[in-house]
Amino acid sequence: MRNHYEASRMGMHDVPPAGRALVVAVVAWSLAWKGASLWRAARNGSKPWFVTLLLTNTLGVLDAVYLFGVARRHSREELDELAILEVTGEPEQEGHPQET
Repeated sequence: MRNHYEASRMGMHDVPPAGRALVVAVVAWSLAWKGASLWRAARNGSKPWFVTLLLTNTLGVLDAVYLFGVARRHSREELDELAILEVTGEPEQEGHPQET
């Protein structure tokens, strides 16, 4: 007869195949969202979002909010700025050259 400690320990080999497939699917889903959101946050230079997304695990919910809400707004603002620069014919402002 098993003692209480042995009965409460459940390894992955004790999980039915359908349960294992579900675990693998959830991990793959989370990693896909996490990778996409971290990549976008790094490209946008958003350190607070990058750290938040890196440290939280919400099964892709917060990652999707960032990708479809925050990051799109950031991209739209950049596109608006580029369109204004194109219409006005002004060159992009990259700072002042060094005077020597």
